[in-house]
Formats: sequence, structure tokens, C-alpha cells
Amino acid sequence: MADVTPPGSPSDASPAYRWDFVTPGLPDGAFEDAPGFSPTPMELRVMLLAHLRPRADSLVWDVGGGTGALALEIARLLNTGSVHTLERDPEAIELLERNRLRFGIHNLHIHAGQAPADLACLPPHPDRVLLEVGRPLVDVLRAVWEALQPSGRLVISTVSLEGLVDATDTLTQLQARDLQVVQATVHRMQRRGSQAKLAAAEPLFLIAAER
Repeated sequence: MADVTPPGSPSDASPAYRWDFVTPGLPDGAFEDAPGFSPTPMELRVMLLAHLRPRADSLVWDVGGGTGALALEIARLLNTGSVHTLERDPEAIELLERNRLRFGIHNLHIHAGQAPADLACLPPHPDRVLLEVGRPLVDVLRAVWEALQPSGRLVISTVSLEGLVDATDTLTQLQARDLQVVQATVHRMQRRGSQAKLAAAEPLFLIAAER
């Protein structure tokens, strides 16, 4: 599968969304969304990014990119590195490309395909990999682990218990170092009339490891 990121176009020349702060954590409302697609909440993006620990020159794979909110956050921080995202859903790819142009990001490359079959279309030997899954992932995990550079970092996000169990069991078998598991839930205040309450987003399991 080829990179579907188009070459420079007039849209690329439009003013980029401005974020005048040194911290990551773009507001959720800054991203374009679509029915069935919404960005990973900002607080969870920051946590995933902290565990990924990218370098300025990192080659990052984002496998199962979805709306690409996290991939965009990472790409903004890489001076000389790049992010390559693999996504199978055409609607998600279209949304990701719209957001790439909105933020004026040129080092994020979008590839149409699915793992593990189409991992070969990504540049080899990443030093950072994001794996976003909603189902058991043993075959995909073993494939990205094989591609990952020695001492590279892998961060998995999943909302399913099956994904959590498969990830931790497989990483243990692969003798991963610095294995960490976090369950994260974001509660945000919502107002209805004069009353305020805390509403929870869907809990997320974060699994991080080093090869």
C-alpha cells in the first residue's frame, strides 16, 4: 500500500492552527471530527505521549491511527523526525488528512492499509511505535515488535480486557523491558443549567514497554 498523503497543494499554504504553548495537549475542539470519530481526549493523549518518550529525530509508527489526534501531537514535536500512520478506514483517513492540513503538519505521512499485512509499506526500523487496538492483537504485536529497533519503545492503547491480557502476556513472552500498565479515566465537569457534574470518558488501558 502506498502513502496516501498528497504532495504539496494550495491547501497546505493556508494558515496553520496556532498553538502558542510549549506543552502538548491540543484542545479536543481544535480537531475536526465526524460521526463515529472523535479525538482521543486531551488528557489521555498527553499520558500516551509521556510514555512513548519520542526523540526530536524519532521515526514513529502509529498503527491504527484513527482520527490521528495523537499522531498529530507527536509530529508537531519532532524537529527532524517523522510519524507514519497506518489506517484501514477510508473515512478516518480522510478526516486525518483534513486535520493534517488544518495544523500545517508536513512530517506526518498517512498510509492506507491494515496490520500486520501492510506494515511493510511503512519505513523500516522505527524507534517508537503506537499501537491502538480494540480487539486481541497477538499477531500484530509480534510483527511490530520484530520491526522495532533495539531499545525502542512501544505504547499500546486499548479499551478491551482481551487486548490488555493479550498485550501483557505476549510482551512477557517477548521478554520486554520496563513493562508498565496503567488504567486511565478522564472525568470532566459538565454543566446543565445551574448544576455541574463530572462525566467520565471511556476508560483506557495503556501498556508501555521497551525492547
